[in-house]
Amino acid sequence: MGRKFWRNKRAIVGIEAAIVMIAFVVIAAAFAFMVVNMGLLSTQRSQEAIQGGLKEASCPLLIDGSILLKSVDPNDVRYVIIPLKVLGTKYVPMWKNETVVSMKVGAHTAFANMYAGVNHDVDPSGKAFDTIIDSVTNIENETVIDTQTTETSFSFTLDYAPVANITDIYAVIGGQTAHYIVDLEEGVFNATSSSCTNGTITVDLTTGEVTLTFDAQVTIDNATVCYTCENLAVLIIENDDADDSLSFYEKGYLIIVLSEDNNLTARDYVLIEIRPEKSAPLTISFTVPEAIPANSYVTLE
Repeated sequence: MGRKFWRNKRAIVGIEAAIVMIAFVVIAAAFAFMVVNMGLLSTQRSQEAIQGGLKEASCPLLIDGSILLKSVDPNDVRYVIIPLKVLGTKYVPMWKNETVVSMKVGAHTAFANMYAGVNHDVDPSGKAFDTIIDSVTNIENETVIDTQTTETSFSFTLDYAPVANITDIYAVIGGQTAHYIVDLEEGVFNATSSSCTNGTITVDLTTGEVTLTFDAQVTIDNATVCYTCENLAVLIIENDDADDSLSFYEKGYLIIVLSEDNNLTARDYVLIEIRPEKSAPLTISFTVPEAIPANSYVTLE
């Protein structure tokens, strides 16, 4: 009888041990699931970090210094200067037909492509940015017609095609300097002097050729054309080797020129994307500081 009771007691102890073992297994499984889940999450985060690093590393352009903002009036920024350098490659092609510079200002202004190419005529070495900006925005062409002739139209080629926005044209017409205010949206130009005639203007966006067609015949005398450009981005290069690429031994300055209607004001959030050919874009974002004085340069760190 006692032996039978002992056997029953041993069975109860075995059941208790099994319950304890099952509890440990369940707890261990829960901890194992948590560890595996955390491991998967860490792996995913690591992959995202690696992908972000690879994307960053695949962009050969980087900002080499501080971005400058130039104001005209108080809280009226018209110029953005971005210093650029090449890293990890010998050169980056910056041809105007393959490179895109887009810009978004808050929710009110956006440009799909402002890039107008490389200006090889301006050497920034030893020059003030005021001089550089003036050289970029006020363009003087070579003599268009070197003999006196009477025509109803004449053509010249833009230095910055196809995205230059011409606002004013100065030309020697009829032996005197004529000033024309251009409206590209309407396709017309209006003379500021009554002795000059108005007309229509057409721009070939592929070649950059501009044709002025006058309402009446005019005498064109050694026409040298100057024009003003706005709402464009121009790259100038220090140590320029005269090709349309930014090499590792060169330093570039991307100068963005804005019109009065598209200026930057205090607290504007600006997003600029520079997308070279066959590489990841360089994205730049900043907020315009408050209380910018007139005719001043502001540094963005």
